[in-house]
Order: sequence, then structure tokens, then C-alpha cells
Amino acid sequence: MEFLLALLVLLLCAKVSGELLHRYGFSPLIGEVAVGILLGPAILGWVVLKDGEPTSEAIKGVAMLGLIVLMLAAGMNSRFDMLMKVKFKAFVVSVSGVVVSLALGFGVVYAWSQQLLPSLFVAAALSNTATEIVVRITEHSRFRDLMVGAALIDDVMAVYILGILSTATLKQAIGQPIDVGVLFWATVGIVAFFAIVGYLSSKLIIKADIMKKLWKLERRGVPLAFAICLALALAVIAQRIGLHAIIGAYMAGLFIGRLRERPVVTLQSRIRLNAMLDDISTSLQSILTPMFFVYVGLMFAPNWSQVNFIVLFALIVAAFAGKLIGCGAGAAAVGYKGRELAEIGTAMCSRGSLELAMLQFGFLSLRGYGFTPELFAVMVVTTLVTTVLTPVLFKYVAEG
Repeated sequence: MEFLLALLVLLLCAKVSGELLHRYGFSPLIGEVAVGILLGPAILGWVVLKDGEPTSEAIKGVAMLGLIVLMLAAGMNSRFDMLMKVKFKAFVVSVSGVVVSLALGFGVVYAWSQQLLPSLFVAAALSNTATEIVVRITEHSRFRDLMVGAALIDDVMAVYILGILSTATLKQAIGQPIDVGVLFWATVGIVAFFAIVGYLSSKLIIKADIMKKLWKLERRGVPLAFAICLALALAVIAQRIGLHAIIGAYMAGLFIGRLRERPVVTLQSRIRLNAMLDDISTSLQSILTPMFFVYVGLMFAPNWSQVNFIVLFALIVAAFAGKLIGCGAGAAAVGYKGRELAEIGTAMCSRGSLELAMLQFGFLSLRGYGFTPELFAVMVVTTLVTTVLTPVLFKYVAEG
């Protein structure tokens, strides 16, 4: 289809399906990915693929801009100050869940594919928790602060792991060996990037308050334009130093969100910062981000005769078991017991936007290195299943 017609059909269908699912308490991304699967080569074939991607560069550009906006909003909601104040209990729950999920996810995929980097990408996606879903489903839980704090740590760890994997992928693509030294220097680069952005944001946002000048131009949308430009600039820098662009966009969100940490934060500043978040969520994220999830669905084009449904079932089990066992063990280690362990572990099973972004990057980067369309399809299904079932299971566990 020509670009404008394709954009009209994809966006309209994505918004309608997403809103229908949201009305019934499910994440809109489920409907948005489903639209891509329906209209793409997997079913109707209205959008043609070449080398695993839609042939329209314009559609790809809109989708990638949606991904940048998604990560910018995620960073603004994560907040440096909250991450620094996360309690030890949340840290233990998060790390134990990540470790067990990584081990189970890697074991299942490596046993099937015998490919190191694709297995690591899948394991990394399974190790994360969708913070946006945790926030929604734990609204009335007495463990809400613990679970949201653990999910925030999961996000940071996922971004770090993605940085390591993006560096390793680049090395493999240019034929260089992947060893401990590569991983060490990748870690140094990621930590340095975080530290520099943290330092600059402290100087410019907390002390100098550069946003104060921008608020004067709020009616013309200058603060919002600044946020988008900063996200794009840090995304470009991240790419130039061998990391994924979404790491830069996420850091831009953390950068701007530090306005909350000023010693004297006026009510007007809080209102304006919240207004900017609302603008990003309603004016940009509600239009651009669905196109990214549609794009993920469009890439869903497996050869069904080569899809291993036993592996699909094993990955779904691993996705739930990793968090139930890992987060449950971490919660038990810090004093929780009985039904509390099940409630905490179940809430942490949710996956969502960041996981799909990691899978999309892994698939596009490693198509020639063992990340097959079948593996991508299996992981998309696994992510959607956990996204659908987690709120239902949590409600049963919490109220039962």
C-alpha cells in the first residue's frame, strides 16, 4: 500500500483495537501488535516485507520515532530520585527475578537453537518486568511500592543488558571476537554514559534550571520540542558509541525528570512537568507508539512448519516460572512468606513495551546469526501471553 493509505489503515485499526482491549482492562499494545499480525504477511499480507521488515521506509521511520517517544516517556516516569531511594527489599526481589528468568530463558532457547546471542536477547527480554502494567494492576495492593520499585530496577537492568548485547552484536557483525574484555569495556562505556548524563542533568536541570526559560515558551510547544530533540540527540550519541538508540532516549527521559529533584520545586513547576508528560502521552505517544507495536506485528512472519510449539510452551512456562520462583525467592529472603510470595511473584510476570523493543532490535540485528523469524514469532507470542494473563492471575492471587 502507498504510505498515506497504509498509515491511515494501520493507525486507525491500532487505535480502535487498543482502546477496545483497554476498556476490558488489558494493555492496548496487545491489540496494536495483533493489528500488525493481521495486516502483515502472517495473515492478510496487505503489507509486504523485505528481509524481515516492511518495505516502506516511511512506515519504519514513524515506528522508530514512536519507539523513541516510548522510551522518553519511560525514562521520565522512572525518575533518578526514586531509583536512588529504592529500598533493599525491592532490589533483592528484582535481582533474584532477573537472574532466574535469564537462566531459564537462555536455557530453553539455547537448547533449541544452539545460538549464543539470540538466546541472550530472548533471556534478556524474559528477565524484565513491564513497569506500566505493574503500576496499573497493583493499585490496591499493600506491596505496591515494593513491586513498582523492583520493576523500576528491572528496567534499568534491562537497559544495561541491552547495552551489553548491542555492543556484542556490533562486534560480531564486524567479525571481532566476543570475550570478557569486550563485555568489560562495554560495561565501562554504559556506566560512563549514564554517569555523564546524570552529571549534566544535575548541573543543567537541578542547579541551573534551564527548563525555567523554556516554560516561558510553553504555549508554542518549545519544552516538548526540547524533550524530543534531547531524546533524538542522546539516541544518536548512543548509536555512535555502539549502544542501542533507545538507551539514549531513556536517558533523556531521566534527564528531564530530574526537575523533580530541585531543592525547591514549586507547584507550578510540578504542574508544568506533569503537563509535559501528559502532552507526550496524549499528543505523541498515543499516535506514534502504537505504530511501533504495529510494526512489531508486521514483522511477525514465521514459517509455521518450522515453529516448535514445544519450545513456545516451554518459554511461556519459563516466563512465568522465572518471576514466580526468582522474585518469590527474593521476597522470602527479605521476610515475606506464604501467599505474599505468590502475589509479589505474579505481579512481576508482566511483560510489555521494552521487551518487544529488545526483541525487535535482536531480530533485526541478528537475522543472519540465528535469530530466525520463527524465534521472533515465538517470543512475540510469549510476550503477549504474559501481558494478557498476568493481570488475570494477579487478581485471582490477590483477592483469593
